[in-house]
Amino acid sequence: MKKCKIGSYSDCIELSNGEFRIAVTSKQGPRIIGCYAGDDEQNLFAVLPKRKMKGVDTGFRLFGGHRLGHGPEDLPRSYQPDNDAVEINETEGGLEFSAPIEPLTGLRKRIRISKGNFDMFMITHSIENCGLWELELAPRALSMMAPGGMAVIPQLRDPEAWPMSPDRSLMLWPYASFADPRLQLGDEYIFLKQDGSISKPTKIGFNAQRGWIAYLLKDKALIKYFDIYEEGTEYPDYNCNVASYSCEQFCEIETLGPLDIVPPGESAEHNEYWQIISELPEIKSEEDFKEHVEPQLIDNLNLEENYDDYDDDYDDYQSFDYDSCCEDPHCQGEH
Repeated sequence: MKKCKIGSYSDCIELSNGEFRIAVTSKQGPRIIGCYAGDDEQNLFAVLPKRKMKGVDTGFRLFGGHRLGHGPEDLPRSYQPDNDAVEINETEGGLEFSAPIEPLTGLRKRIRISKGNFDMFMITHSIENCGLWELELAPRALSMMAPGGMAVIPQLRDPEAWPMSPDRSLMLWPYASFADPRLQLGDEYIFLKQDGSISKPTKIGFNAQRGWIAYLLKDKALIKYFDIYEEGTEYPDYNCNVASYSCEQFCEIETLGPLDIVPPGESAEHNEYWQIISELPEIKSEEDFKEHVEPQLIDNLNLEENYDDYDDDYDDYQSFDYDSCCEDPHCQGEH
């Protein structure tokens, strides 16, 4: 394991997969505190000086980076501190970072990191119920992104759908406004910018049936894919499976698993699959995103060109299995 220091956070563990590098804290967490493309030292994650979260008196701190929470959000349950050192264990294909059991909730949080194809990382978020009673919760994977960028949420419109019924809902938190200049609603995407000149926070939520949320910063993009569950599955926050929060210091992109009843001794899991894209021009509009980013998304890559010696029908690759954690480019997750 390669050790590194990210900001004031020492004894971090660095993992790399091709042109993608991430760094995980060992003295707090579990937290992924660094996100880098190749040798570039631009951290796509916000790194904060262990500050107290306003309005929360549980000892919880905003370290920055990527963490694991759960919904529906409630105080004090959802904001238990993750200030202690984590237990680190090697797994097949990666590492697992486990927090101590939370005394108040009886929950234990784990983040398992594995390497995938296309220089991607698979991030498995696990919440174990170590208490005496069953609990209802939904894993919430939150990434605090560096300032100056823009969150992107894809819409899914069906031109063949029944025209007399609505097909999308955008959720706003009480402090948010449709008139916020950081919010841009397009035909195919929803953009939420981070602007350091605007002190008032905002937050939106959506059910992104295309299965990803992204953050653009300068010439780079982090795409977080996640598992799509069958229709009828219930999510928190009026059925949101993604959300984005923007404030003066950072922008947050998060994905959620479905609400689940977790009995004692069992766990709820939620997977994300991270892809990093570099050397992008400035993205200002939907047209820019469709031209420069959309073709590089996993479901739009020219897989036929990348897999010339693949014998089966090309259509089989349209359901690419992000679960694959081995180095074999033909692997479909069997190993």
